[in-house]
Amino acid sequence: MSDKNPKLFDIRIVERNIEKGLITRKEYEEYLKTMDDSAERAEKIEAEFVENVLTQDKD
Repeated sequence: MSDKNPKLFDIRIVERNIEKGLITRKEYEEYLKTMDDSAERAEKIEAEFVENVLTQDKD
């Protein structure tokens, strides 16, 4: 694993960091291999989505 700051591998900004040369694609792939699989701890939920709820008239 890389000794670089783990924040560089944050999924929200990793592509930008690769483009800037702060990390390499190979470093990112190696980082992903070190991650634990937490799928067994996941819980299923049900959700209902309502479109345009913020723009509806409030009569």
